[in-house]
Amino acid sequence: MYLQKLYFKNFRNYKELDIEFHERLNIFLGGNGYGKTNILEGIFFSSILKSHRSNKIVDLIKFGEEKFNVNIKCKTDKGRIINTDIILNNNGKKNISINELKIQKISDFIGCIKVVMFSPEDLKIVKESPSIRRRFLDMNISQIDKKYLNSIINYNKILNMKNNLLKQQKIDDMLLDVYDEQIAFYSDVIINKRFMYLNKLKYFCVKLHNDISNYYEKLNITYKNFLNLDFENLNDNIDIKNNIFDILKENRKIDKFKKFSTIGVHKDDFIIWMNNKQISNYSSQGQQRSAVISIKLGIIEIIKSLTQEYPVLLLDDILSELDKNRRNFILNFIKNAQTFITGTDLYESIVDSHKVFNIYNGKVL
Repeated sequence: MYLQKLYFKNFRNYKELDIEFHERLNIFLGGNGYGKTNILEGIFFSSILKSHRSNKIVDLIKFGEEKFNVNIKCKTDKGRIINTDIILNNNGKKNISINELKIQKISDFIGCIKVVMFSPEDLKIVKESPSIRRRFLDMNISQIDKKYLNSIINYNKILNMKNNLLKQQKIDDMLLDVYDEQIAFYSDVIINKRFMYLNKLKYFCVKLHNDISNYYEKLNITYKNFLNLDFENLNDNIDIKNNIFDILKENRKIDKFKKFSTIGVHKDDFIIWMNNKQISNYSSQGQQRSAVISIKLGIIEIIKSLTQEYPVLLLDDILSELDKNRRNFILNFIKNAQTFITGTDLYESIVDSHKVFNIYNGKVL
């Protein structure tokens, strides 16, 4: 898959932008704050309908305007043309279409354009709270698995209803049973698919990290789930709905006291290890950055293995933070995928055919 054209209107600092891309490598050069990252953010948003920088998507609307429009035309490796169009109003309402067909359900849109983004914010995956890693995991699985995406959407909807019930003075236990049965159903799907995805991710990124670190660093990933299921020994789908329901019911007294659901897949986490030590506590920032790069490269391999196509790659100002060997490793690895790179200078190691866009204050010169 590769992007052919992009159109912005009132997106971030762009009043209007209309550009065509190179089939393989596109480089955006310019000073900090000029709008390079905003272009990558618009592409990312067109895949997952979220920003990698802000939880408030109305922040993406140019200051003083009422709405933005992002339109992308792309072509799959099989020759199919996909034209996506997104309009977001400042009240948060979205109008979304694919090939001029209006999309009613978000789940029918997400993953239409598959992207993998590398950005300075990625270190949060290692350093910050489990919620960051869950969001990261949910976004990446949702791009390639509609059942997972629908299960997450429905799980969160029912969890919100359950939490509202737990805040009431008089709580209907029969209604709680109904909610917990549905939560158990969707949790079964979510946990099994997280296991399968993390197994694939571990397989790819461990091998990649061996190459990046020249076998000096051993990377590992484990899934910390509220059922305490063994990540290493779970190979096939297992039916855990009844186990989940029983645990939720056993925990009900605590939930009623605290007035929210205290356990579940919305509390799960995955742990990254470096040389048998938890990377967030015992590794340098350089090691942490290399581990995140290995994970992102592993995600590329997963998407390629499942869809037979490379995703679109977005590299936001990360090459400058890497040494020459790691930089060359990434550039060599991604040469078969369409890639967008931001930076202040053009690296000598970039020798493949490419297109350069010079960005200055929301304009392409």
